[in-house]
Amino acid sequence: MPVPDFAARLAAFGSEVYRTPRPAQAHVLDTYGREHISTPDVAIELPTGEGKTLIALLIGDWALDEGRSVAYLTGTRQLAEQVEAQAHQLSGLVVHRFWGGNYPGAALDDYHQAQAIGVMNYWVYFNSRPRVAPADLVIFDDAHIAEQPLSGLFTLRIPRYDDVELYRALCDLVLAHTDAYANLRAMRDGAAPPSIPPELLAFNDWATVLDAAETTIERSASVNPNDGKLRWVWPALRGHLDRCGVLIGPSAIEIRPYHPPTQTIPGYAQSKQRIYLSATLGTMGDLQRRLGVRPVTPITVPAELQRANTGDRLLLLNPSESPGLAPEVLNVALEHARHAGRAAWLCASHAEADELQEALERVGRPVFRLWPGEDTAIEAWRQAPAGDLVAAGRFDGLDFADDTCRLVILPSIPAASTEFERFAVAYLGDATFMRHRIGQRVTQALGRANRSEDDWALYFGLDPGFAERLADPTVRAALAADVGPLVRRALELHGSGWPGLETAAAAFWQRRPLPEPTPAAGRQRPGRQVAGAHRADSAPAEVDTATALWLGDDGEAAEQARQAAQQLTDAGEPEHAAFWRYVEAHALYSRGRTTDVAMAKTALREAIANGPRTAWFVRLGRTLEELEGQSVDDTAQDDLFLAWDEWLREAGPSVSSQLTRARTQLQGTHDEQVEGLLVLARLCGAHADRPGGQSAADVRWTWVTPTKGQRRVWEVKTGTGPARVPREDINQVLGQLEEERQRSPRHQVLGVLVTPLAEMEPDAAAAAREKVAVLRTQAVLRLFDLLADRFRTYQARCSAGTASERGAARQAVEPQLPRKGWLKRLLAPSGHCRDRGEIEAEFAGAPAVT
Repeated sequence: MPVPDFAARLAAFGSEVYRTPRPAQAHVLDTYGREHISTPDVAIELPTGEGKTLIALLIGDWALDEGRSVAYLTGTRQLAEQVEAQAHQLSGLVVHRFWGGNYPGAALDDYHQAQAIGVMNYWVYFNSRPRVAPADLVIFDDAHIAEQPLSGLFTLRIPRYDDVELYRALCDLVLAHTDAYANLRAMRDGAAPPSIPPELLAFNDWATVLDAAETTIERSASVNPNDGKLRWVWPALRGHLDRCGVLIGPSAIEIRPYHPPTQTIPGYAQSKQRIYLSATLGTMGDLQRRLGVRPVTPITVPAELQRANTGDRLLLLNPSESPGLAPEVLNVALEHARHAGRAAWLCASHAEADELQEALERVGRPVFRLWPGEDTAIEAWRQAPAGDLVAAGRFDGLDFADDTCRLVILPSIPAASTEFERFAVAYLGDATFMRHRIGQRVTQALGRANRSEDDWALYFGLDPGFAERLADPTVRAALAADVGPLVRRALELHGSGWPGLETAAAAFWQRRPLPEPTPAAGRQRPGRQVAGAHRADSAPAEVDTATALWLGDDGEAAEQARQAAQQLTDAGEPEHAAFWRYVEAHALYSRGRTTDVAMAKTALREAIANGPRTAWFVRLGRTLEELEGQSVDDTAQDDLFLAWDEWLREAGPSVSSQLTRARTQLQGTHDEQVEGLLVLARLCGAHADRPGGQSAADVRWTWVTPTKGQRRVWEVKTGTGPARVPREDINQVLGQLEEERQRSPRHQVLGVLVTPLAEMEPDAAAAAREKVAVLRTQAVLRLFDLLADRFRTYQARCSAGTASERGAARQAVEPQLPRKGWLKRLLAPSGHCRDRGEIEAEFAGAPAVT
C-alpha cells in the first residue's frame, strides 16, 4: 500500500484555515502513514492546541478513500459540534453528527457506506442497543473518557441512597452467609463513614449467594425493562455474575469484571483499527487496562516539534490541614467562585459530588450537575451568569475556553473515581498505576479552562494532601512537561500559607504578572531518575484474564492471571501481584472441578507465602482459611492500619507536626482541645468532624464495629468551676445526644464529656451511667500518648511505604495495641470519671514499642 501524502491531501482541500500541517502534525501523519496504517491500536499524544482533531480528520478522510467507514467519538455533544465545525473547513469532507433521537436515514447510509465520517459521543457508539453500525476505523478523542461507557456496559452499580432496597437486600444475603466482613453491617445500615474503603467480596462467598443475588436483582425495580435505572446493563450481566468481582462500599455496590471485556463489543471487535487521541495518554499499559483493549502502540512526538501555548494558569493548594470541604476551606473557594461567576468543580467520585452539591445549594449557588452520557448541564451552565458545574470522575474531554470558565476547583486528590479504584488505593498500596493516574488526572484538570494562548484561569486544589501527593516522585513523573513549572510554583506558594495564596490570587485576578518559579537552591543537578510510572508490562495479561474469564474460558483466565502476577512480582509490587493470584484462584474455582478447587487454594497459599502482613494479605489469608474449612482469625485490626495508611498517604511527613501540635492543643483552651480531638480521632481510626449549629456538639466521631456503626458526640469542659461534674454538664450532652440520635437512627449514638474533674455529683453520675462516657482530660492525654507512640513507630518503620515495610511495621506495632473493640470499650458510659489508669489497663501487656 502506498504511503499517504497527508500534506498534499490537506492542500487539496484549499482550506483558508488549515493550509499546511504544523511540525508536530506533520511528524504524526508521516509516522502513521509509513509505519502504522495496519497497526490495530495506535495512540497519539499531543498537548492541547497542537491540532489533534485535524490529524484525525485527515486520517479519516484517507480511510474513506480506502473504502473504510469512520466513527469519530468525543466526550460531549459540545466537542462533537467542534469536530463538525472543524470538518466544515475542509471542503468536500462530509461529516454527520449523531446523538440520541437524531439518526437521519440518509446520514446513517452515508456513514455506513463510507461516504462520510460519523461524529458522536462515546455513549451513542458504545451502548447496549447502538443505532450506528461498527466502523472500520474508530477514533477515540480524549480517549480516557471511553472508560466510563465501556465500563458502564458491564458494571451493575447500585448506589445506596438511590436504590436502598436493593443495596440492603444484597448486603443481607451476604450477612446471612458470613460475618467475615466487619464493616458490612454498618454499610448496610448507612452508618459507615464515607472514608471506609469498599469490601471485595471473596469469590467463594459470592458463589454461595449467587443464585439468590441474581433472583433479588431480577425482581428489583431497578432492572425493570421499561424504566429501571439498570435495565440497560442487566441483560449483559445476567448469567455472567460469577465472572465478576463484587465491591461493597458505603456509597454503592459495584458488580463488574476486573477490567472491561471491551474486545467482546462489536463496536470494537469488528473495527479494523482504533486511534486514541489525548493530551495526556499516559502509559500505554494503563490505557489498555482502563479501556480493556488490545496492546496500544504510541506515536511519540519530539518535544522540539511541540509549540502550543495554552495561556496563563495559576494553581493554588490548600496550605492548612483542614479537609477540602471544611467550612474554612470551602468558604475561600466560594469567594473565588463569586468573583469568577462560573466555576467548574471536578470531583473524584459521585459520593463527593453529592456532598459538594448539597453544600453549594445550602449557600444559594446555582448547581449544574454533569452526569455520564449527558451534557445538557454544560450548555445551561454556559448560559447562566453565575453558577457551579459539578462533575464526578471527569478530568478530560471538557472544554471551558475563553470566558466560559476562569476557575476550576478540585475538592480532593483525584486518586479514585470508582469503588474498584478506591479498593486499589486502600489495599494495593504498591500498585504504581494508581499513583500515575493522579498525575494524569491533575494534568487533565489543569487544562480544562486553558484551551488557547489567550486563555487564563485559576485552579484550586482543596484537599490538604495535594502538596504532599504532587511531590511524590511517581505522581510528578506522570505530570505533563508543561505542567511541571505550574506545580512547582504552586508548591512554593503552599509554603507561604493563606496570606501568600491570597496575594497571588489577587494579582492573578487583576492580570498582574507573577514571579517565575524559583529554581532549586544551589547549582542545578541532573535530578533524580524516576522509574516508569508502571514498571511491569502486566496490562496485556490482566486484560486477557478479564476477557477470558468473562467468556468462560477459565483455564486461559487462570494462566493469564498467573502471568500478570509474575510480572508484577518481578517489578516489586507484591500486593498487586497477589491480587492477580486471587483472580487466578477465582478462575480456577469457577471451573469447579475438585482438582481446580485444590489449585485455587494453592494459588492463594502461594500468594500469601512470605507475604507482608498488610490488610490485603490478611484478607487473602481469611479467604484461604474459609476454603480450607478453618476458623477465621477475626482479631486483626485492619481498619486501624488502613486509616493510618490513608493518613500517611495524605499528609506524609507533616503528620509528625500535626501530632506535636495536637498534643499541645489537648492541654489548651476549649477550641484548642476540640481541634486536638480531631487529630486523636485519626489516631484511633475514626472519622471526625465538627457539626454546625448553635447547640451542636463540639466534635463528632464515627467508626464501625461488626454489629453496628458507632457515633460519639463530644463536649469539652475546661477551666476551674465546681469540684465535681454537675448534672447540667451531663444534661447538655444528653440534649446533643438526643438531637444526634434523631439524625442518625442507625448508629449507636452515645455522648462523651471531657472534663478536668475527677468526680461526679451523684445525680450527674446516675444520668450519665447509660448514655454518657466521662473522661478526665488527663485520660484523653494518656490515650493520645499511647497511640501516638505506636503510630510514630509505625510511621518510622513504613519508611518509603512499600508493602514489605508496611507489613513489617504492622507486625511490630499490632501486638502493642489493645484487644479488638478497645475504642468502643473506652468510650462506653460507666457512671464515673474515667481516669488514665483505665486507659493504661486497655493497653496492659502492650508496652511502648521501640
